[in-house]
Amino acid sequence: MAELSTRPLTPGDLGAVAELFNLAAKAGGGYDGVTAEELESLFGSIIADPATDTRLLYEPGGMLVAAAMVPAAPPGGFRVDLFGAVHPDRHGRGIGRELMAWSLRHAAALRAAHAPGAEWVAEASIFIDDLPTARLFRRFGFTPVRYWFEMLAPAVRRDVEPYPDGLRTVAYGPEWETALHEAHMEAFDDHWGYQKRDLESWAGFTTRSAGFRPDLSRLVLDGETIAAYLLSYVDADPERVYIGQVGTRRPWRRRGIAGRLLVEVLSAAAAAGLRSAALSVDADSPTGAVGVYERAGFAVESRSVAYQRPVD
Repeated sequence: MAELSTRPLTPGDLGAVAELFNLAAKAGGGYDGVTAEELESLFGSIIADPATDTRLLYEPGGMLVAAAMVPAAPPGGFRVDLFGAVHPDRHGRGIGRELMAWSLRHAAALRAAHAPGAEWVAEASIFIDDLPTARLFRRFGFTPVRYWFEMLAPAVRRDVEPYPDGLRTVAYGPEWETALHEAHMEAFDDHWGYQKRDLESWAGFTTRSAGFRPDLSRLVLDGETIAAYLLSYVDADPERVYIGQVGTRRPWRRRGIAGRLLVEVLSAAAAAGLRSAALSVDADSPTGAVGVYERAGFAVESRSVAYQRPVD
């Protein structure tokens, strides 16, 4: 480790860090869809101070070999999401141990600064076949707590069944941002591990992010009330769109709305010249989301697992 140099992440590093994350994901048998736009949205919203909350490690020749980002839990929250990766060709050299030790120390410092009396957990996710990182997590006291499916569907034009009860869809526009934030906070309130965020923080990595695709995002309206929504983003594959959030508020659930939304957006993606759409879903979703996605044409491409341990 002595020969490696360390510095914080800057906006000019986002492309290289996205490439590093994708190399690590692919080596772990997973989905390599991280984009610079996605990292920019995190960098500009939930990373409060890049100078202290991020770390890049370089070899003497200038090769980026590891990266980590550690945002604080949101006000009233309980979880620190650890983002990090080590170049697959540099495994076994202690770099991951150094990076994880730093990440956990920083998470503890953030808790001491923001919520000293709160009980926080640190969470990190990997693809199911990433055995070296799984061993690293266990070494640091992490245990697996939740499993996820990464799913893929072809973008094809299909007829969309009429929405029930006079509901209608519109493409997202900025005039809906505040109402959409409220709808999302309500729709995801019963989802595992969800943490509420204020409008500015939430919009920074959704509707105001550089990778947001308003043309492939839809709102389902009951009158002028948002009943459901689907938000899309650019993907590392230019012929694929990433569906980041799909939500239906409780009074409108069990009516087939989400399935219609998915078919509508897959059709719109095909019309836009895209070949496929990807998304990630909780394998134990209480809303039955996995079945909804399968009926819309999605199939599991890879699996990931979230690990947690206390921040102490």
